Amino acid sequence: MAPSTSIRLALTLSSALLLSHCSEGPPSGAVCRPGEAACESPTGAGATGGTSAAGAPATGGATSGGASSTGGASASGGAVSAGTTSSGGAGGSTTAGAPATGGATTSGGAPATGGAPQGGATATGGAPEGGAMATGGVPAGGTGADAGAGGAAAAAGSGGAGGMNASGGSSGSGGSSGNGGSSGNGGNGGSGPVVDQGGIPLAKPGDSKNTSRSYLNLGDMRLIANKWGSDELGCNTSLRVFVNNDKSFGWEFDRGACGGNKEKPDYPEIEFGIHPFGAGNALATTPSFSSTALLPIQIKNITSASVVLDSLNIAIQRASTYNLNFEFWLSQRNPLTDTANPGVHAELITFFGWQDGWACDKSGSVQAGDVGFGLCHQDDAWAGGKWRYYQFRRNGGSSNSFSGRIDVKGLMDWLVNNAGYSRDLWVTRFEVGSEIDDNTAGTVTLKNITFEVNGTSKSPVFGQ
Repeated sequence: MAPSTSIRLALTLSSALLLSHCSEGPPSGAVCRPGEAACESPTGAGATGGTSAAGAPATGGATSGGASSTGGASASGGAVSAGTTSSGGAGGSTTAGAPATGGATTSGGAPATGGAPQGGATATGGAPEGGAMATGGVPAGGTGADAGAGGAAAAAGSGGAGGMNASGGSSGSGGSSGNGGSSGNGGNGGSGPVVDQGGIPLAKPGDSKNTSRSYLNLGDMRLIANKWGSDELGCNTSLRVFVNNDKSFGWEFDRGACGGNKEKPDYPEIEFGIHPFGAGNALATTPSFSSTALLPIQIKNITSASVVLDSLNIAIQRASTYNLNFEFWLSQRNPLTDTANPGVHAELITFFGWQDGWACDKSGSVQAGDVGFGLCHQDDAWAGGKWRYYQFRRNGGSSNSFSGRIDVKGLMDWLVNNAGYSRDLWVTRFEVGSEIDDNTAGTVTLKNITFEVNGTSKSPVFGQ
């Protein structure tokens, strides 16, 4: 064979061996350095530390720090979604933000499946270590508030470590917000007591309040030491709201000769919802945020509404003027959106018990659940023309105790059918309380109460 032919053959064999070696990638145990062609894959998937086109880690590895994708979860407070997980990646996150199976990041990566980041939010239905909750979830020591108008928790959970609920929902790293209502009773983002939008924790057995207009947080309702009449008259009335050790609750009062003349009573009460006067209005004696996501709501959107009372009782030690009642309020506009002036429209009150001596000047009746009421008084220019007023009294006379169900929708339908009220009006709150005027002292207790709107019921919730 000619020398030139031998040289060409040797060069050809050498080139073939070199190409074969390069196509195999680095030898076992070799260290890949950035920029070396043998350590890179054309798609970025499958090589050690490589990321896929969508930002998710390839099977088997992620670089130090964890590769994140669009919407990926962060190390602290990042919310994870309910998406699927990638397989085997150390800390890598999928496009949907779900954690990798079993992985744990070395720096900044997403948490492993089942592990909640410190202070972070969980997927729908889960509760992280800090107590934040998803829709329907219940944190330690609290109850879940409903999402939607006035709601507290969003679908994916809320709150970073220690984040307290603020207006519109809960805060904190990664926290989600509700829709303008009380955040309160679905949990705060970190350790500590469950609080409402005003920062008031759930009341515990043995708690009480006696400062005027202070209240005990009972979940979706408030127990309020409302001394508005005494405040206006400058009268030092003793009034206290309380929760007993057996979780019954109520209020006690002792009012002297303040000069009320049945026009400026005090009104200790259980409030469910929000007042209809507008934030900052002098008539507002309770907080300007809803205690529940169920109210306010327009009449036309109500299919059912009721209140069930278990062993409501008033014990009078000194009597001059008092009543024991349930009432609800209507406004022209939503008080959560028209905060300055929602247009208070009407008040409808029903008496279970009352001090005799108030004349009835109207007739009419309505059957509302377990009890029938007769119309006693109506005024279309109540409170100096500010709103309309309807007073009903229990058929059969006054009683100092009541247990049973009140069909609130039946009372609303009466206003629509007999007074021509529009179904576009907003129902802002339900209340159970007692109007207390001069020279009257006593105690009201209640074993339980349940407010219901459109099939969703709320009863008191207590702290630990």
